[in-house]
Amino acid sequence: MIADLDATIEALLEEAAEPGSELALSRITFDVPDPGWRASLESLTVNCYLYQVRENRELRTMQPLVQRSEDGMRAVRRRPPARIECAYCITTWSPATEDAVLEEHRLLGQVLMVLLRNPAIPTSALRGSLTGQLPPFPTIIAVPDGAGQQPDFWSALDLQLKPSLNYAVTLAAMLDEEPDLDAAPHVVTEVAVTPHHLEELP
Repeated sequence: MIADLDATIEALLEEAAEPGSELALSRITFDVPDPGWRASLESLTVNCYLYQVRENRELRTMQPLVQRSEDGMRAVRRRPPARIECAYCITTWSPATEDAVLEEHRLLGQVLMVLLRNPAIPTSALRGSLTGQLPPFPTIIAVPDGAGQQPDFWSALDLQLKPSLNYAVTLAAMLDEEPDLDAAPHVVTEVAVTPHHLEELP
């Protein structure tokens, strides 16, 4: 599921990039931006580092899901999904020896505009197990107390403070296996009519 989210974010950024822009020319990675990784950079790069995965209990519901067959004759109940929040620290990197900071800032601004224009991830960008998942996919661009705001985060990576976007996506994690609707019981609706009901008819 998390790897599919990585692929989805990559598809979102690639699909929304304007032709010829820094974003269109960039690599998109999901690595720890440590010194070894930074030394290997050869091109403009958008790095989306996943730093936190947690359950969002505020979005959890106890209401069971009812899944029906196409003909409506069979149905099963499933436990409601857990809502999992994945938080990324997004940074931009340029290997240029001149004006690298300006190039990184332009690239970061382009990423920001893509995320602002897509408060929910469009279905065209969904990949793998995220395809057909329960909508919506709420996203937050500024996460309170995100990794990019913590000096300890940067010092652990042997970096000075760097402009970044804190991006969180909430997924639905199904707790039950996909049901076999062919084996589910038939849905039977009974209507009881008594003489009293008949007397009330016009």
